[in-house]
Amino acid sequence: PRLDPAETAVRQVKALGFSPDDVRHVLLTHLDRDHAGGVPDFPMAKVHVHRKEYDMAVTHQVAPPIGRYITAQWQHGPDWTFYGADGEDWFGFKGVRALGDREPDILMIPLPGHTLGHCGIAVRDKDRWLLHAGDAYFHHAQLDARPRIPLVLGMFQRRADMDRATRIQNQERLRQLKAAHGADVMIVNSHDPVDYETCRCGRHALAA
Repeated sequence: PRLDPAETAVRQVKALGFSPDDVRHVLLTHLDRDHAGGVPDFPMAKVHVHRKEYDMAVTHQVAPPIGRYITAQWQHGPDWTFYGADGEDWFGFKGVRALGDREPDILMIPLPGHTLGHCGIAVRDKDRWLLHAGDAYFHHAQLDARPRIPLVLGMFQRRADMDRATRIQNQERLRQLKAAHGADVMIVNSHDPVDYETCRCGRHALAA
């Protein structure tokens, strides 16, 4: 990572002409230190996470791996909103909950494995969906019909998995989703620059 302050969410919100206090909701795939760092920048927002993620990262009801979470990222006492396993169906994925149970265009989709409460975030863009799959996979080629991943990245992914078998199962479900509904759902992950460019160019094409 370049660690460029201009890439932070708060700077990008300000660049759009908004105040951080205008942000009412922050939806997180999970609370790993590299995903929750911007939470204190939006103190007025509700923070949406899976209950299992909160129970591990915040209250330690389930003991977290050492060094995985940074408690200072939520010391300001966010207004938490929790999600569980109940909900409706979305392209065969169970346990989907709309934002606040009222917003059908923004969905939290449980995709555990990388962490116990890991989720994807699905956002409707007109007649198409964008699914941010977080760290459910690390490399774009993992969703190919013949999946592959660079060796060192694969080793890092294995080390980061809290429940490897479940993550692999969810990765296969994402692969099937792409194969069956690729025209309706664009899938991206958190760290792959290829996915980022695909998403950026695809959204520009939709806008055009």
